Amino acid sequence: MEKGSNIEKRDYLIDNLKVILMFAVVFGHTIEYYINQDDTLKSMYMYIYIFHMPLFIFISGYLSKKGVKSNLVLVKKLLIPYIFFDIIWYIGAYIVTGKNMFSIFYPGWTLWYLLSLFFWRISIKYLTKVKWIVPISFALGLLIGLDSMGQNFLSISRTIAFLPFFLMGYYTDSTKLNKINNMSKGIGYFIVIVFILIAIYISKYDVVGYKFLYNSYAYKTNQLNMIQGLIGRSLLYLGSIILSIGIVNVVPNRKFWYSKYGKNTMNIYVFHIYLIVIVIHFIPSWNISLFSNLGIILSPILIMILLSGDFVNYIYNFIFNPINKLFDYIANLMKI
Repeated sequence: MEKGSNIEKRDYLIDNLKVILMFAVVFGHTIEYYINQDDTLKSMYMYIYIFHMPLFIFISGYLSKKGVKSNLVLVKKLLIPYIFFDIIWYIGAYIVTGKNMFSIFYPGWTLWYLLSLFFWRISIKYLTKVKWIVPISFALGLLIGLDSMGQNFLSISRTIAFLPFFLMGYYTDSTKLNKINNMSKGIGYFIVIVFILIAIYISKYDVVGYKFLYNSYAYKTNQLNMIQGLIGRSLLYLGSIILSIGIVNVVPNRKFWYSKYGKNTMNIYVFHIYLIVIVIHFIPSWNISLFSNLGIILSPILIMILLSGDFVNYIYNFIFNPINKLFDYIANLMKI
């Protein structure tokens, strides 16, 4: 997920996937505050978390083949925005709570993705030299759940646990992706519906806690022993892959009115959390009703439309162009 390019020819399958996945991201983060008060929202939350980040990371890997960027470019596009927005997030948290929780080593809320994406992008040229790297990455993703030390530190747990999806995306070409999209739509809709039922079942009977789907906590943190954790994450991997295939299949591969919102997903991602805080302020969790649920469902759409506009893009560039120029100046002085 990077800043949209000015290239006129668009891959509408990718654009449409990015729009749907970004809506899932914003919607998931919006309802997170309310899932313990509403069973329907909890089921929707569980459903979203089975596929949205695995598939988004897959798309990130898929797009990483388009022009190998230097380490300095990756620092400017990913690491500097991560540091900036992490500082802003913790300043806001301090204002609200009065507690100084700032640490650049522990990403604030959603910002783990920027840091993990930086690690994936900067290491991909080395990872691809390793034979059988995809199955190895799955093994590492299972094993990291045994470690209770790292977890959120530098997003290490998520970086390793989600690495298989980034690699699968990197090794997937447009022919393979279009082949999935061109399969019978009945297959995709069947998968989507089956997993809706699975998510409802998991949520209703508390088969596993929703935090297990984050891939950021050790198995024992989720009250699972080693065997339960390994089996659970293996099933989660399998489910994420199958549901992602279903989503790719049913998403249209042509231009729609919403396709344009797939060009500037970075703006939506980094700014949406601050607007969600406003939504939470006006819709408290203790006052859930049909009207409030309608507001919860509609607010992510409004957030996406607002943040995808040219004005927000102007703000983003206004913030980071001077920072990047300063970074370039320092890099030149240091002969980096």
